[in-house]
Amino acid sequence: MANFKVVFEITVEAKNPLEAAKEIQSWLDAGDHKWQFYVQKEGRKEVVSVDLDEDDSAAVLSVTEYSPMIQQ
Repeated sequence: MANFKVVFEITVEAKNPLEAAKEIQSWLDAGDHKWQFYVQKEGRKEVVSVDLDEDDSAAVLSVTEYSPMIQQ
């Protein structure tokens, strides 16, 4: 089995960082939202987007430019 880095980025309006995180956690717990993910296999440069709202045959697309929202 391989290791993958999976990231999803979302913008949420909130009073402060803690409230922003709590809002997203409530969405995840509710389970009624669809998410798009960016996935990278460990040791590789290629990043793909995975849209779970699409059929499996159309769900995975190569990403030509990906820049993480939070940079270190």
